[in-house]
Amino acid sequence: MTLSRRIRLALLVLVSLLLLWLAWIGVSGGVRQVPQSQTVGQSLQSITQFGFGFFALLSLLTTFWGRRWNRSMLAGWTASVTLAAGLASVVWGEASFSVGFLSGAAALLIGLLIAWLLRVAARGLTGA
Repeated sequence: MTLSRRIRLALLVLVSLLLLWLAWIGVSGGVRQVPQSQTVGQSLQSITQFGFGFFALLSLLTTFWGRRWNRSMLAGWTASVTLAAGLASVVWGEASFSVGFLSGAAALLIGLLIAWLLRVAARGLTGA
């Protein structure tokens, strides 16, 4: 089954808006959390949160410009969002490591889905 150009364009707009929102959440949250970090784990989580915001923006930009870097940026985004989500519940919420692992695994699946949707939506519209 192939998606029509109109559906791919609508999907591209939606995923792009989602990535812009995630970029904002990641960067602003990471910047806000750094001064509040009291442990190494909290500092590491703040850095990975900032990283997922940065990689979300780069993933979106490389969808349109510098396309050969898109796969690497999406991989960086997926890895950083997985680490940020997995660490957050443990270092900030004092949850167990198993909860952190499940949070990270869920973030990984969602990240892979978003990355896949972006690449499918962009195919044929951006040259990606």
